[in-house]
Amino acid sequence: MRVLSGSSAVLALAFVVLGSCSGESTTPPDDPQWWTTCGDPVCSGYGGPFDGVPLCTEEQEGDPCAEEGGQCDLESDCNVFLSCAVADPKGGEGGCPISLASAKKDIRYLDRGTLESTADEALRLQLATWRYRDEANDARVHLGFVIDDRPASPAVAADGGHVDLYAYTSLAIAAIQVQQQEIDALRSEVDALRRELAGR
Repeated sequence: MRVLSGSSAVLALAFVVLGSCSGESTTPPDDPQWWTTCGDPVCSGYGGPFDGVPLCTEEQEGDPCAEEGGQCDLESDCNVFLSCAVADPKGGEGGCPISLASAKKDIRYLDRGTLESTADEALRLQLATWRYRDEANDARVHLGFVIDDRPASPAVAADGGHVDLYAYTSLAIAAIQVQQQEIDALRSEVDALRRELAGR
């Protein structure tokens, strides 16, 4: 039997009490309800509308639903849907472990040389501004890199036509880490020179 919590538990208890008083059958504990899905690994803005997925209207997580497998679009920045199911599609208590070690294999932390080459890749990305062809001439200008300039970059998704925002951000972090290490080294050198000059 699935354990409910919060408002879902109160709702279930109300069904039991009302059903007992009226002589009607109670709601089975495994009836489907609306659950949120994981959405995108990296929240990069709403990407809908999505084919075959209607927009949510009055549906809310935890509400009962009729058609198991049905979905509706919450129009969120992470492209999260509501899914009609008898169990949490996110895996219950674990949520969406996209970046947890338990969801990964072959984990290898970057050594100094690999970190530096990764930072160099970030510095090689030529930034540009643009508008998409199907946008109006006065649409908001986008900022980023053009895949055609660096098609083999780790920041390019496997399909070759989209940016892997998680990798793109990680490249920038690598550059920051390398630059910070260089700053720390320069600070140490300056401190050493100051001590040397002070001792003369």
